[in-house]
Amino acid sequence: MDDKDVGNKYDRQVRLWSPSGQKCLSNSSICLINANTTASETLKNLVLPGVGRITIIDNSRKVTPNDLASSFFLSDSSSDHTRAGRLANTLSALNPDVEILVEQRSLSQLLFIPSYWSEFSCVIVSQFLENADHERLLSDILWRINVCLIEVNSIGFYATLRIKYREQEIVETHDNNTEDLRLDFPWPELQGHIDSINLDELDDQSFSNVPYSIILTKVYQRLHKRTGKRPTPSAVRKFIQSELRRNGEETNLDEASNRAILVLKDSREIPESLTRIFEEGENNDGSADSPFWPLVKALYFFYHKHGLLPLSGVLPDMESDTEQYIALTKLYRDKFEADKKEIKEIFEDQYGGTVSDSYLTTFVKNCKFMRVHRGSRESFKASLLTEESENEDPQRLSNLNIYVGFLALKSFYYEYHRLPSVSDCSELRATAISLLCHYQSVRNFPDGLEKVLDEICRARGSELHNICALIGGIAGQEVIKVITNQYVTLDNCMSFDGIKAQGGTWRI
Repeated sequence: MDDKDVGNKYDRQVRLWSPSGQKCLSNSSICLINANTTASETLKNLVLPGVGRITIIDNSRKVTPNDLASSFFLSDSSSDHTRAGRLANTLSALNPDVEILVEQRSLSQLLFIPSYWSEFSCVIVSQFLENADHERLLSDILWRINVCLIEVNSIGFYATLRIKYREQEIVETHDNNTEDLRLDFPWPELQGHIDSINLDELDDQSFSNVPYSIILTKVYQRLHKRTGKRPTPSAVRKFIQSELRRNGEETNLDEASNRAILVLKDSREIPESLTRIFEEGENNDGSADSPFWPLVKALYFFYHKHGLLPLSGVLPDMESDTEQYIALTKLYRDKFEADKKEIKEIFEDQYGGTVSDSYLTTFVKNCKFMRVHRGSRESFKASLLTEESENEDPQRLSNLNIYVGFLALKSFYYEYHRLPSVSDCSELRATAISLLCHYQSVRNFPDGLEKVLDEICRARGSELHNICALIGGIAGQEVIKVITNQYVTLDNCMSFDGIKAQGGTWRI
């Protein structure tokens, strides 16, 4: 498909993650292990947006009555066929542009071919692997090559999602605050443009077309000169009403009053997340295939030289005439290009590398709100339960209990090679106690955990389609975030309680 066809077919979603994000999806390769109902719902949410290729590993399992009872993608005619094959046929009909392959080799064979896994953008595991050794081997391989592993599970009314990623650098977080008007620190060209506009000499029509950013900057400077400190939004509104109003119908003054809170924004301040990135960047040279960390160092140098981050160049819509708005847009665009050029020169002078203009543009535009997620391979952190017990947050503790319940369920499965039923409640509880004892800081059996374990046993390993659809949708969204490297991914655990209709997230 050419760019025009992509734009026509994926018009709505391209507005979310831009053509570059859609290109990342089209070039991606996803691996799914275990083709159960949760997996089918996850894949549906990847096939429809148009990922490039999906490989299903299911060890040639046949369709069972339980699969037919819970999956909308299988029919009675699917009996005696492999789950992966039938699922691939059904999903292919949803989007012929997506290539869906069924891997004939078993997972146990593929785990001893490390190079096989490097071709994937993301690996999804739905339900548990055959044994703990397979889980450890897969985790080792993906962690070493920094390929994201997403584990998604659903039993009865409960579901969990876990993301394991060694490091993810997210530049395009799509934060809504990328607009940077620099009301308090206008650069010389902008200041000259502001000074050239004498509000008192303008007629009513010309006055009503002055962009609100210029009005706010003028008011800010007058009040700051008068009081010697940053003005408050109420003082700005009062000044606009008493000193600038003419006929009471100036839309630009209404905009300035509504956005008076912008005078509190200190252009020198940076978010705590960026401060941490600067600290990490001091001793991080990054990988050869990514210019991210060298650019972070160049950005740090720029910030300490100027006391400000480079201008984002994002100018919001505002009441104005075409001539004035174009002139203002050019000033912001030129400043953005100048700052971008300086960042590039620092990057090339100090690190001798090259960076594409598109990546540099994205980096400079979004640098203030970029994020870095560092993952963990640990399955659990004991302090989570002790902290929630002390905080007395019953909802969060309830969701943590679900996650602990699934950890106990996994241990039970690896020991007995089956999922528990009602008669296994005592064994599952003993497994949970053993698991908690492993984390010595967990001294008491958490309140509510026993009910979770009983519900897991009552479900007998069955999947409910509505719960699978919900967690599959969430998993699909997280995979898209990972592939496009846009928006902030889950960091890094969540569970969903279908009985109480509530979810919870936390970091391990």
